[in-house]
Amino acid sequence: MITDQLSEMMIRSGRVGSKELEKALEIQEESDRVLTDILIEEKLASSEDIALTFSELLNIPFLELDEDFHLDREEYDLIPESVARRYGLVPLKKEDGVSITIVMKNPLDMDAVDTVRSLTRFEIHKAVSTEERINAIIDKCYKEEAYVESSLQDIVDIETGDGIDADMGDVDQLRVHANDAPVVRYVNLLLMEAVRDGASDIHFEPGENSCSVRLRVDGALHPVTPPPKSLFPAIVTRIKILAEMDIAERRLPLDGRFKFKFSGRVVDVRVSSMPLVFGEKVVMRILDKESLVLDLGDIGFEGKNLKRFKEILAMPNGVVLLTGPTGSGKTTTLYSALGILKSPTKNVQTVEDPVEYLVDGVNQMPVRPKIGLNFAECLRHILRQDPDAVMIGEIRDAETAEIAMRASLTGHIVLSTLHTNDATSSFSRLRDIGIPAYLTASTMRLIIAQRLVRKICPNCKTEYKPDAGELEWVKPIFPDAGDWTYYHGKGCNQCRDIGVKGRRAIFEFLEVTPSIRELVHAEADDMTLRKQAIEGGMETLAENAFNRVRKGETTIGEAISVCQMD
Repeated sequence: MITDQLSEMMIRSGRVGSKELEKALEIQEESDRVLTDILIEEKLASSEDIALTFSELLNIPFLELDEDFHLDREEYDLIPESVARRYGLVPLKKEDGVSITIVMKNPLDMDAVDTVRSLTRFEIHKAVSTEERINAIIDKCYKEEAYVESSLQDIVDIETGDGIDADMGDVDQLRVHANDAPVVRYVNLLLMEAVRDGASDIHFEPGENSCSVRLRVDGALHPVTPPPKSLFPAIVTRIKILAEMDIAERRLPLDGRFKFKFSGRVVDVRVSSMPLVFGEKVVMRILDKESLVLDLGDIGFEGKNLKRFKEILAMPNGVVLLTGPTGSGKTTTLYSALGILKSPTKNVQTVEDPVEYLVDGVNQMPVRPKIGLNFAECLRHILRQDPDAVMIGEIRDAETAEIAMRASLTGHIVLSTLHTNDATSSFSRLRDIGIPAYLTASTMRLIIAQRLVRKICPNCKTEYKPDAGELEWVKPIFPDAGDWTYYHGKGCNQCRDIGVKGRRAIFEFLEVTPSIRELVHAEADDMTLRKQAIEGGMETLAENAFNRVRKGETTIGEAISVCQMD
């Protein structure tokens, strides 16, 4: 069997030890995963070791595919990007019009070979390289060109309204230009790139003589290739048409929404436009349900905090608050909590502005301020619907807060968010908007302050020594910080050369114990509450962040940025 031959050759070449191989085979028996994937994922062998062994075993070329390697247009036109990514391969060249060479991460994948053969009708020759290098070529070559005609046929499937007021002289002309092939192609390609890179937002910003386009990935904005300034009005109009916004209105802020299909899944997009000096700025919020993390462990909850959070969610009543600034992941944590709460035996209701993600098994209600349906009004109606659990997108005023707290008194678990810098200041914030201390003290069960820190890119993670200034932030909290091992990312093509990729949450987990409840009832100040919470075992945001540094998950710079916000 070819897998046995591969194993023997890896042991003979010294690329993997017999004990490591035995461990991988045990895992394979339990999980039914591919042996080579297990060896790489468990760090028992490198991807280059696997590729070199394939090369020797199958007598096929091993190609390094360095940074200067580039596919020609006629080569990557042979295979759609979705196929290249699914199977981890790139087409190298055509030979005499009857055969092509494909560079593969797994030359034993006959499904991949058959797929390419059926697409191209060519005889297939194989070469091998590492998955990382193949992915880098796919990222580089498929992204650089506007080749996406075939891949984009399924990207936008939206009904656009015809009733847009066109009383301005150039509106009809703008509508025509908005449907020109270069404009449609640019918008579609940018949407594809945003979803593929995991971007949360796309920013279109007009300048006097140019314009800029930026993607927000992992909380930071990154510039991408902008269109010519002459195309900018048509691109904005194209987006507004998709979102069913009034293309004739360019003096007022507008909002809209549309959906598009990408790789077989539907992605929701919220659009906001705002008039500036040199034109309209447009921001598109990408709401990709498949990128939504709905597992509390994946978000960053662990140990006793994860266990206690689930126990509190199982309680029949009480208020749970998530606090933090915009973009700190509060909504994601709320949706994860909904995933735990939903059940065939429970009626779970939400009030949101707007409904960002649809969750099966949860009754979600959007607020509609224009017709008087605000948070408080929605809550009144929801409480007549016999709910077991209620999620409120945000507590913004005393009326909403009071209804929510009184709902918890009558046998409901209530989840919501509040804008405060830390957990203990939530009590003074509620007091400031007019909620009596006795009501807060009797209903509040848990407050979680949350931030997001960027994770070190695993592909380019390297050890380094921080400077004395950085260590001065850590040593007051952890005196042994000078003895830790520190890591950062040196930058690679998988992380846009910035050294970080993906984010995880850090928390300040404040359970309202009897001693805290007593202080809240007595209207104690924030410092007194905070001191009591820390004495009771609360880990602060800074402590949680620096613990992530100690574990090698994030950089000291990311942790310091949280301390400065705290």
